[in-house]
Amino acid sequence: MVFRRVLLFLAVPLIVYLQGSAAQAQKALRNDEISVDGFYQFTQTASGNGISVTPTKSLGGEASFRHSFHWWLGYEAAYSYARFTEYYTGQPFGYQHNLHDFSGSYYVHGPRALGIQPFALAGFSAAVFSPTLNGGQNVSWQWRPGANFGAGVDYPLLTKYFGLRFEYRGVYYQTPDFGLAKLTTNSYRLTSEPMAGIYIHF
Repeated sequence: MVFRRVLLFLAVPLIVYLQGSAAQAQKALRNDEISVDGFYQFTQTASGNGISVTPTKSLGGEASFRHSFHWWLGYEAAYSYARFTEYYTGQPFGYQHNLHDFSGSYYVHGPRALGIQPFALAGFSAAVFSPTLNGGQNVSWQWRPGANFGAGVDYPLLTKYFGLRFEYRGVYYQTPDFGLAKLTTNSYRLTSEPMAGIYIHF
């Protein structure tokens, strides 16, 4: 009998605390989304100072978090990764690197039609070029500020809390030179990333 009273005395505050925490979590995650996407990366050739840079195509992935603070407006924080090689005029070897892109964007979305919700986004990126150990030719890492933009649609599956996302995303930035004069073009280029993935809405 005493044991039950002690157990009840300890359990009631714990239950109240857990309910409050769950309510706070639900409130904190209201109008939020997380998504995971895969994409195909292709980057345009850029030229300058008599040097042309031709990147290879590759696959990559992105994870993002979105919050809507208005029925049509919100923001997105995202991280994407891809690995590809840069071929510079006059260089016998390519420069392979990991591209890490950290971005922050505003996005707008329209009303649903036939279950599909369109959206568009624009913001800024920090593109970090990290040369690989074997194919990076021992050059230093480098980062470039950039502008990103994109558009796509969300397609819910059975419920509004889960669905598919199809998107085109572009990042515009200065071509990397890894701090070497022989690789410097002073040119800008566009990396395109058509992507598809899943999202979870809270």
